[in-house]
Amino acid sequence: MLCLAAACGFLAAAEPDAARILANAPLRFEPTPDGSAGAKFVARGARYHFEFTRDEAALRAGHRDIRLHFDGADQHAQISGAELERSTTNLYFGNNPAKWRRGVPNYGRVQVPGLYPGIDLAYYSNLGQLEYDLTVRAGANPRRIRLRFEGADARLNDHGDLVSVLIQKRPVAYQIAADGSRRAVDSRYRRNADGSYGFALGSYDRARDLVIDPLIIAQYVEGEYRVTAYGIGHDSKGLIYIGGDTSTPDLTFPGTPYQTSEAGGIDVFFAVINPALAPDSQIVYATYIGGTSDDDFGGMYVDPSGDVYITGTTFSTDFPTVNPYQTALGGSTGSNSNAFALWFSPAQALKYSTYLGGSGDDAGKAITAGSNGHMWIAGDTQSTDFPNTGGFQDSLIGKQNMFVASIDPSAATTATLAYSIYIGGTHWDEAYGIALAPDGTIWLGGATYSPDIWIAGNVYQDFYGGDGDAYVAHLNPGLGAKALLYSTFLGGNGIDEATSMVLDPTGRVILSGYTLSPNFPVTSDAFQTAYGGNTDAFIAILDTSKALKADQLVYSTYFGGDGADAAYDLKEDSQGILYVAGYTESPGLPSTLNALQTAYDGSVDAFGLKLDPTKAGVAGIDYFTYLGTPGVQVAYGVDFDSKGDMYLVGSTTTGLLGAFGGPERGTVNGTVNAFVIGFSAAASTPASVEASGGGASPVHQQHRHVAIAPHR
Repeated sequence: MLCLAAACGFLAAAEPDAARILANAPLRFEPTPDGSAGAKFVARGARYHFEFTRDEAALRAGHRDIRLHFDGADQHAQISGAELERSTTNLYFGNNPAKWRRGVPNYGRVQVPGLYPGIDLAYYSNLGQLEYDLTVRAGANPRRIRLRFEGADARLNDHGDLVSVLIQKRPVAYQIAADGSRRAVDSRYRRNADGSYGFALGSYDRARDLVIDPLIIAQYVEGEYRVTAYGIGHDSKGLIYIGGDTSTPDLTFPGTPYQTSEAGGIDVFFAVINPALAPDSQIVYATYIGGTSDDDFGGMYVDPSGDVYITGTTFSTDFPTVNPYQTALGGSTGSNSNAFALWFSPAQALKYSTYLGGSGDDAGKAITAGSNGHMWIAGDTQSTDFPNTGGFQDSLIGKQNMFVASIDPSAATTATLAYSIYIGGTHWDEAYGIALAPDGTIWLGGATYSPDIWIAGNVYQDFYGGDGDAYVAHLNPGLGAKALLYSTFLGGNGIDEATSMVLDPTGRVILSGYTLSPNFPVTSDAFQTAYGGNTDAFIAILDTSKALKADQLVYSTYFGGDGADAAYDLKEDSQGILYVAGYTESPGLPSTLNALQTAYDGSVDAFGLKLDPTKAGVAGIDYFTYLGTPGVQVAYGVDFDSKGDMYLVGSTTTGLLGAFGGPERGTVNGTVNAFVIGFSAAASTPASVEASGGGASPVHQQHRHVAIAPHR
């Protein structure tokens, strides 16, 4: 895949939200009128447009006209649209209705099969930018590819990028070997004697297809000790945000960090990445956040403007605060913990930060925010004096309960706490997900070990499964004692935990997590209807508006083999496709033919999954890849862009990214490094659907969680 980042140069940072959203909207490819000369397809942006012929892409912006031409292309090759969109375009130019065009089809891709003999070209959009793939089929000659710029000078920079007004990143090439593994092929641009550019490639198997497909992102955050990334998000400009925590004092941060050095044993960090820049310049901002004791990352939310909201847990009596509801650690001894909630502006200024807790142990686990900037936090509390504004439960029941709290950072100090309530039973309850509905109501997801936790409404499952169940609750904070609208168990007779939750536009609740229950509720159209063994991931969709309880579970599937498998994060795109991240110790999972890594490496591997729940069985697997090398790799967070590319963050104990065209691990690094990787995850066909063989022995997990890779 070669990236043309021309559109980026025409976007203004100070544009209003509507203009910024339009500028970053996916490109739609439209055919020109039948019989017209010149361009066969066009794609329009906010301040530019592209025109496409069989062998040329032309960028027109203001007074600039830059063309990328493929010299020597086959004159018989045909350009055509692919991936027909549901949208259409109406064009009303001039005052002659005969020239108006209505219902012009929109395509997600434009393709030129056989641009050169055995070489195919495809254009598509990514966050408002134009990108293209070149696929070299078995036996074809890649030296036939010749790129030429017209209207702008081109040069190769120190990073191997091909730069003019258009920027094409240094290519990464690979092949899929017979055993399903991904084999990197050395590749770089070369300048030909006639002034055009081509590709210089190392040795490769000419009997197999060759893919030229550079990664969007491949970065480590590494230091002398542990660094782990848990959260990921993006803004409307295409910047990527990652968050986590670290015990290393020697991270190197670009920009002007809020906090330049580690203050205590463990500090939170977050970083901003610009994937359009050269690899060694992609991290554009990063900072520590913390006090002199341990501070742990819990959750992060990034809004389209680039506001960053983070929650977590602090043991520090000097955690940084700004306009706080609570100025000091509850209990003030340093031996207990409080939740914290903070907000960084798009300019990376700390605008709000507060403790939130009592004299026991409290932890922030998930956070979201409304368009008005009000924060909603979910977490766990063991404090009998946790801040509480009253409602259906105004005191701690049992050892640990969940909490839901709302903060208005525009208010002053103690007035910033707008809402706070306990939710739980007489045993142990954990919150992992929170979502804000358009009507202002709140959804909470997590796990409960309390058979007597609150159950309300036309509940899907009103009984406790046995050893720990996933739990979902719907609240209307404005109703006081009647705030709990709906809540349900979800699980079987083993341990079941929902580790992530999203709310789709139709109001359905989507959960992912892990289960040890051979009788976990699944639907007949599931990808996997039977328990794989040990521990399986699960993905479930609940529509609580259904009158019949049995109809509320609209989709549910196991995902796993006979080793330990767990899902840790979940996102949904506008088409209803689900993106799931986690880890696996199971061979034989349904890796797709275009996966970064099709085979399990025998230890603990991260994984990335794209699932279409509208398709039954194996057809629902749009994309699946293992991601691992000898050692332990876990993907804790997942995100996607407008083209369906996937982004994973997590941790690795060994070098990981070099195998996929990314950087090698540094010479000075800790036992655990954070990673972020972005890659094309186009829908493909599963190469394997059979789980087999015993996995490696599991890694110990903390209180009441199954023995799997550490959660947070």
